[in-house]
Amino acid sequence: MTILLTAAACDTAPAPQHTIHADSAGIPIVTAVAPQWAPGEGWTVDPEPLVEIGAVTGAPEYQFSEVVAAVRLSNGDIVVADRGASELRSYDSAGIFQWRTGRFGEGPGEFESLGFVGTMVGDSLVSYDSSLMRAQVFDSRGRLVRTMRVSTPPGEATRLGSVSDKAVGIVSGLLIVRYIDLGETMETGIVRWPNERLVSIDLGTGETTSLLVVPGHEAVVEWREDGGYRHGRYTFSRMPEYGSAGDRLAVIDTEAYLVRIVSPVDGSIERIVRREMEPREATDAIFEAHLDGIIGMFDDLPAEGERQVRQAWRDTPRAPFLPVLRSVHVDAASNLWLAPYHIVGANPPAFEVHAPDGAWLGSVSVPPGLQRAFIQYQTPYMETGEDYILGVWADDLDVQYVRMYRINK
Repeated sequence: MTILLTAAACDTAPAPQHTIHADSAGIPIVTAVAPQWAPGEGWTVDPEPLVEIGAVTGAPEYQFSEVVAAVRLSNGDIVVADRGASELRSYDSAGIFQWRTGRFGEGPGEFESLGFVGTMVGDSLVSYDSSLMRAQVFDSRGRLVRTMRVSTPPGEATRLGSVSDKAVGIVSGLLIVRYIDLGETMETGIVRWPNERLVSIDLGTGETTSLLVVPGHEAVVEWREDGGYRHGRYTFSRMPEYGSAGDRLAVIDTEAYLVRIVSPVDGSIERIVRREMEPREATDAIFEAHLDGIIGMFDDLPAEGERQVRQAWRDTPRAPFLPVLRSVHVDAASNLWLAPYHIVGANPPAFEVHAPDGAWLGSVSVPPGLQRAFIQYQTPYMETGEDYILGVWADDLDVQYVRMYRINK
């Protein structure tokens, strides 16, 4: 193993150590020690949006029911995927409606459960439908180009099944899909099951390649004699999460501050980025604050209903420590945006941003109400460009708006 220390220059005092570079079996390992941005430096995100699309009343093309993703094309147009409407909608750079395509159904250009839209070179649009296990490619005007079913890679099917579940993103022109991989073993107790498999799909040929398998969401699993099982909640559970953009696929496990950069071609590990960070103890006080946040998600919950919800959660097993991370995102310049863990109802902390080489730059806050993408929680995707963030913002009535904010660098 080789180690190289990276430090900032200083004339009169020892230079602070920001990053430790090491190498293990040919894999670069970057350990972030301190942020490079000094206080007052770094990037900021404007508090008000450059563009806002959405309305409570009025023209239906501006009303959203369940936005799952929005992407920005090279000419500034914005394309929104609305699962509730089973359609893609296009708006110009000022947010003016241009076209829509799709409807509910199984036919070409239709959707049963539209869960993703991404872009390829040339502004082609790629959708993914988890119910139909199907990817579709459209041109930049919404015209259908081709349709392909997403299947399990040859030789990778498990005894209990492996099913395509949710798109992670487009990386180097390949569609990356998460599979739920039930595996060969049947463990009982608090376990990481089922596993999750990342698969790349060639959008030209439909060829699939298994990249890697990771332990899934931590849960209480009990197998029955008849072959069935119970899959129960485990509070503060550990889980994998994924982020992608451009040519970079990032994989984390929320138990530690560690990112694996994975090849979208063969699943090999290209780089590891990490920080030494001990998890916080999941104290009773933290759990009760978490539970208060859960209760706050209900509208007009009667007293007896609140009592039952609280008791159900108190009866649920919970981890002794909190997760370290919540999610990982990749921007158009291959910077990593890591979201530290926070309990339900708490204000989300700032993102911790790492340069493409893994160096820790510093913290960047985003406007409140902007929904952060979590693959595990089925929340809307968030696109981070060179100088913008495009995502879904919800008002106090949970009405969705698509908003784009400027990043100042």
